[in-house]
Amino acid sequence: MFRRFSLFFPIAVAAGLTLGAGTASAQLDSVLLRGQPVAKKGVLKEITKDKLTLEINGVPQSFDVNQIVRFNFDEEPNELNNARNAIAVRKYQLAADELKKLDGKPEKNRNIAADIAFYKAYCQAKLALTAGGDKTAAVTKMLDWAKSHANNFHFYESAELLGDLSVAAGQSADAARYYGSLSTAPWPDYQMKGNIAVGRAFLAEKKFAEALEKFDAVAAASENSVEAEAQKRLAIAGKAVCLAETGKADEGIALLNAIIKENNPEEDKVLFARTYTALGNCYLKQNKNKEALQAFLFTDILFDVDADAHAEALYHLSKLWADVNKTERATQAKATLKDRYAGSVWASMN
Repeated sequence: MFRRFSLFFPIAVAAGLTLGAGTASAQLDSVLLRGQPVAKKGVLKEITKDKLTLEINGVPQSFDVNQIVRFNFDEEPNELNNARNAIAVRKYQLAADELKKLDGKPEKNRNIAADIAFYKAYCQAKLALTAGGDKTAAVTKMLDWAKSHANNFHFYESAELLGDLSVAAGQSADAARYYGSLSTAPWPDYQMKGNIAVGRAFLAEKKFAEALEKFDAVAAASENSVEAEAQKRLAIAGKAVCLAETGKADEGIALLNAIIKENNPEEDKVLFARTYTALGNCYLKQNKNKEALQAFLFTDILFDVDADAHAEALYHLSKLWADVNKTERATQAKATLKDRYAGSVWASMN
């Protein structure tokens, strides 16, 4: 069982902080912001869980964490940047191997040392979620990092990973607790993301009324930024599953078809992964196995970027292919699930 702590966890951008670029020989710290093609360079003055402050041309400038895509330290070891690059393409073992090269090499810069420690914990968590590593050990390592770096700009991300690990271990109540703290972030899109994550944790517990309440709260939010609108669409996909589970699959299908019709899959593949997996679930509730199979195939073939949605789709495909006597394809789906997502709850069910 996981250790329980009453830590306060805010949220971070899981997708953004892993794209490391730049070189260890750069003369200045650099930050790349969302929607900006060129990184800003300066001297790091302050790190908090919400902001980074750089002095640029003698003037302090602060950048909100929710706008940061990447941050590189001046004089950071090459292995750290190599690890970020590997993480960007989901090569978590490669990233872990790069970071392991730094073992026994104490880092004098405490900020760089914290970054190295975070990414070691990050890789352990991701490997536990995908390759099937020890989830309890991964939780312990991430919690230990979070306790020691409560005001670090990666702190939000640690909460999300702890929630993900808890869901994968079947500890949905813990997941809701970790995810719930994400809604305390100062940005509406992060607050919405936190509520969606809690909703998904409730779904895993089959608490459909509670899940629907979270999804509805996000979908009805007044915030209309690009990031907030993206969260609203994800909330609607979650709501559709709740509707299907409570006897309203037709309503869920209508919501999902509207998402598919009104959005561009090239602009948000995670949305389409969750949408098609949700659509498959809706059809299953209607005993329309052929339509369900087709929906899950969309996730598998075109939108495998979201690990949870893809793992769930593979699980159902392994059953649906077997039902139509496509034994080879059923075996292939099962093997892919075990190979890519051995640490997921779906692999443990197969």
